[in-house]
Amino acid sequence: MTQLYLITDSQLLAGRLLPAVEQALIGGAKLIQYRDKSTNTSKRLHEAQQLKALCQRYNVPLIINDDLELAAQLGVGVHFGQQDGSIALARQRLGQDAIIGATCHNSLEFAKQAATQGA
Repeated sequence: MTQLYLITDSQLLAGRLLPAVEQALIGGAKLIQYRDKSTNTSKRLHEAQQLKALCQRYNVPLIINDDLELAAQLGVGVHFGQQDGSIALARQRLGQDAIIGATCHNSLEFAKQAATQGA
C-alpha cells in the first residue's frame, strides 16, 4: 500500500499553505510535516496551530521540523535532521506516544542510532 507523507515548503506554498495541505489530506496524506526554516516565530506558531486543527479534522498526525519547543507547545511530534536536535530529549519531553523522526538518508547505521535514542 502506497502512503503519502507530506513535507510542507514555506517558500513554495507562500499564502497557500492551508489549502494545499488540505488538498493533500483529501488525497490521502497519512502524515504532515510542517517545515518552515524562517525565524518568524509568531508566524510559525500561527501556521502550526492552524495545521494542527486541520490535521485533527482528518485524523492525521502533524509533526514539526527541527523545533522541539514548538512541537511540545502544540503537543505534536517532531522530526530532526542529523544535527538538528536530541532525539532522547525529544522523547523525554514529548512522551512515549509521540512521533519522533530522524533524517537517516540511506544509512542503516543512522537509522539504528536514531532508534536506539528513541525515534
